[in-house]
Amino acid sequence: MDVGIGLPAMIPGVEGEQLVEWAKRADDAGFSTLGTLDRLVYPNYEPLVALGAAAAVTERIRLTTAVLLLPWRDNAAFVAKQAATLHHLSGGRLVLGLAVGRREDDYEASGSDFHDRGARFERMLEQMESIWQGEKGIGPPLDTPPAVLIGGQVDAAFERAARYGAGWIMGGGTPDMLAEGRKKTEAAWHEAGREGEPR
Repeated sequence: MDVGIGLPAMIPGVEGEQLVEWAKRADDAGFSTLGTLDRLVYPNYEPLVALGAAAAVTERIRLTTAVLLLPWRDNAAFVAKQAATLHHLSGGRLVLGLAVGRREDDYEASGSDFHDRGARFERMLEQMESIWQGEKGIGPPLDTPPAVLIGGQVDAAFERAARYGAGWIMGGGTPDMLAEGRKKTEAAWHEAGREGEPR
């Protein structure tokens, strides 16, 4: 069993030296993954930047956004380049958990439309995939792109996980919610004709 741990990037008042020391200790202690959360309207560190700092002081631990709220960022090419850069510089350790988010204030602060976020999310996922395949000449070349996990609890999230991702990632919740999400992910995966099992 892999056991990950959160990077304290969401805790108000955490200083940079504390964050990187935490990352070093988690790597040394044998944790499988460092995870970050995401909000815009909150006094937290930006997840990809925080994971970049962690990547610089670690060697083997995976780096995971759990989850990065993609649609209010609006620019798929920029996010794809950021993620590819972090993945490349870390030696292929990025796992990119992505979701739409449900808090309107993040969208208002970014100047992005809250109501079409699902459709925009899917367009952005498609754009990012083509960028990582080298079709647009954006970002460092990748032998293997970051694994993408799709978050969310609505039916569309499980369908997106089957269409665009390597699997599904749950935010907070109970073990029963995790079991139910796993069933829905597996059902969507097989309905989409995907081989193997979702992550």
